[in-house]
Amino acid sequence: MGQRDDDRAKDGLEDAAVRLSRRYWAALAIVALLLIFSQVVVQPPTLRLLTDAPTINVAGRQRMLSQRIVKAGLAMKGADNANERASRRDELVKMLAVWTESHDRLRRGEPSASTDLQGAELRTAFEQLQPFYDRMRAAATSLLANDDRAGLSELLTAETEYLSRMDRIVGVYEREAQAHVNRLSRVGWGVTALTLFALVGIGRFVLKPATDLIGRQVAELRTSRDEMEERVRLRTNELQRLNHDLAREVAERIQAESRQRAAVEQFSHVARTTAVGEMASGLAHELNQPLGAIANYAEGCLVALASPAPALAEVRGVLEKILATTLRAGAIVQRIRRFVTRHESIREPVDPNRLVLEVEEFFRDEVRRRGMTLTLDLARDLPSSWGDSVQIQQVLVNLLRNAIDALAASQRHDPTVVIATRPDANGGVEFDVTDNGEGIPEDRLGQVFDAYFSTRAEGMGMGLAISRTIVEAHHGRIRVESEPGVRTTFRFTLPASDATDDQEQGASE
Repeated sequence: MGQRDDDRAKDGLEDAAVRLSRRYWAALAIVALLLIFSQVVVQPPTLRLLTDAPTINVAGRQRMLSQRIVKAGLAMKGADNANERASRRDELVKMLAVWTESHDRLRRGEPSASTDLQGAELRTAFEQLQPFYDRMRAAATSLLANDDRAGLSELLTAETEYLSRMDRIVGVYEREAQAHVNRLSRVGWGVTALTLFALVGIGRFVLKPATDLIGRQVAELRTSRDEMEERVRLRTNELQRLNHDLAREVAERIQAESRQRAAVEQFSHVARTTAVGEMASGLAHELNQPLGAIANYAEGCLVALASPAPALAEVRGVLEKILATTLRAGAIVQRIRRFVTRHESIREPVDPNRLVLEVEEFFRDEVRRRGMTLTLDLARDLPSSWGDSVQIQQVLVNLLRNAIDALAASQRHDPTVVIATRPDANGGVEFDVTDNGEGIPEDRLGQVFDAYFSTRAEGMGMGLAISRTIVEAHHGRIRVESEPGVRTTFRFTLPASDATDDQEQGASE
């Protein structure tokens, strides 16, 4: 429902925009017509006013020039000397020439009258003026030629009549100019009225709808903004709640992982203790050898020292053997203690082959006592791995213990276990523990790493599960391959120390 309302509102805005666009172009057309009307109707009278003013000025100037001609004639007659008379004569000649030229120009401009009535009146006025113009011009010419008083008297008489008729012509021009001004004023008011009407129409049909449209759009934008802010607020609250839930889940997961690590370490400790218990007889024999040698060496030293002349050099050599044997026994005890004691996980570079050799020492006597063969196939120049050496040894002990138990249950005539190391395809190290026991049925291969699953009635089913947890914690992988009745191989890989460093650094970041 809300979507349909939004669509209808959007269509209404689009229709209003189309109508507004049409009205806008119509308003532009009206303005263009007003401009054309101004050019056609207003501009010609305006230009005519520009021509009326010079015409009136010329007519008024004719009156002034006629007066200056009379004044120059009087001045010439009243001159006291020849130089002044010549100067006044030249002035009269000059004024007469200008006056004549202005009169001719004024007559040529006569047809510029705008109405027939004024044109007829103007022609009549010029016809009445012409005789007195001719009389003044003839009197001035006679005065210049004969320098007599009769010419001056005629000039004064004609000039009086000329001025009265010239005033009539100036009045005609002034009335005509005023008529032009009045007509232009009416046209101007008409254009102004049309302009105001056009502006009112533009305001009513263009500006007001545009303002209303903009107002609706602003209101819709404000409503959209409020809705968007509300959605953002709700989404922000939801994200904050999700972040809170995620933080709680992360904390719970960290606690679960911590509990899992503690449980794994506990089970690992139990498994290591159990393994040492199962190897107790072998370890006792391994410790009895250096202890027995120490006793024999000590007894020999006592016998040598009891003689009248003891061979101190031989005694010193025997004591050195006692010291070396004691250190060997201490190393065995320390190795067993380190394997059994619970401790914090310590990651460091480890030598894969050294770990295998130490594990082989744990089982050497038991394997020999059980009539089995333990073979080592260790590759040279292996890269070091990064991890906890005790945990990696525990994986090897678990796999080797399972192999020995499987061989004991199979009762083969040539029970053999092979521990091999080799580089893997990714630059890490691969450990293989292979036995030729009875094998694992194919339908159980997918369960051997599950907790509490065991093929032995007395087994806890935790050794392989712990081994997988340890290997995966070291960014490795463990798997099993078995051919029942032929062989079983447990294979796990560990990355090289550089690759593991990079992975742990990326995880910490």
